Amino acid sequence: MMKQSGVRNRLCWTILFVFVYVLGSKITLPFVDLAKVLNVNEGTARGLELTSAIMGGNLRGLSIFALGLSPWMSSMILWRLFTVSKRHNLERTSSDLVERRKMYLTLALALVQSLAVSLYLPLETDLSPLLVVSLNALIMIAGTFFLVWLADLNTALGLGNSIVIMMAGMLLYLPEDVLGTLSKSGLPAYSLLFLFLLLLAFMYMVVCIEYARYRIPVNKLGIHNSLKAHTFLDVKLNPAGGMPFMYAMTLVSIPQYIFLLVQAINPHASWAGTIAKELVIGEPAWIFLYGLMMVLLSFAFAFVTVNGEEIADKMMKNSEYIDFVYPGEETRRYINRIVFRLTVFGTLYLILFTVLPFLLLLWDRGLLRLVMIPGSFLMFVGMISTIREEVRALRVNQRYTRLF
Repeated sequence: MMKQSGVRNRLCWTILFVFVYVLGSKITLPFVDLAKVLNVNEGTARGLELTSAIMGGNLRGLSIFALGLSPWMSSMILWRLFTVSKRHNLERTSSDLVERRKMYLTLALALVQSLAVSLYLPLETDLSPLLVVSLNALIMIAGTFFLVWLADLNTALGLGNSIVIMMAGMLLYLPEDVLGTLSKSGLPAYSLLFLFLLLLAFMYMVVCIEYARYRIPVNKLGIHNSLKAHTFLDVKLNPAGGMPFMYAMTLVSIPQYIFLLVQAINPHASWAGTIAKELVIGEPAWIFLYGLMMVLLSFAFAFVTVNGEEIADKMMKNSEYIDFVYPGEETRRYINRIVFRLTVFGTLYLILFTVLPFLLLLWDRGLLRLVMIPGSFLMFVGMISTIREEVRALRVNQRYTRLF
């Protein structure tokens, strides 16, 4: 019982944090007419609502958590892009300063997104519009930073870090959306049964690919040959996992927020409104930009997750080597070649199930919530896998007892 208490305690903390999140997502912004949606076209409103939900936001309910973790997650990706270049020597910067700069970047993105949303809110008040817009923007920024704090607490005390917040945001409306779309489709019973069986097959395939591994046999000096079969380097068949879907949806939405903000500030900037309409989910420009982002993020996540240079350095320090491959630079190239091949497969896999379905929107925009299912499920399976690995690590750690 004592060995399981650590996992149980963390689970209880996570349930508490999810409860706080769900409670906060039901608290609406002040002076807002809930019977209406954002004062933008329907496609833009629905797209921003779904993108927000993926990142733990509740823009549909016009809540204090409308933005979710979107600014924070976007800042993490943008910061990672900054650190790729070694010109600025950012890798030598202290961790405290790095976190502070990430928060500054998060604040800037949250300011842009909150103002873009606040200026299009359906208000019902006699107060000054400037005052109400400023108040709602500040509340949404505070909501984002509260969720960042909640995610940090869950990382320290619970299970799943920020993943749990995003899972809760996804599950808040997704089942209702899917059932509502299917009920409106008017499909006969046999077609719904076929779709259900197709969904089960897809779920099975996604789970298999998520847990599939390519194993590189690794030798270590001083280990008996009989143990060689148990020593290997694990690389996922899809190294990037389902995370590119989440980040691509978020990053592609940032330009839309910027152009909506420009149009609200300067109504005569018709070009901003035109570009914003072209970046609505389902438009050809949006699909192209989203697909390009998926490809770039798939390769980026893969080589960040499996860094050949770091692995080769660790293997040299630990006296490990791969058969017929020299340690050092040649090992790095060997690992990167394997990661590249697996990433090509993973990218094609992601394009097939998270990009091509959006082409259906060119035919019928009403299918938006359905075409989001494959990508959302890929994210969900990856999140469950991460939590599962965390629980397993905690249980292994609890097997060791203190000597004194």
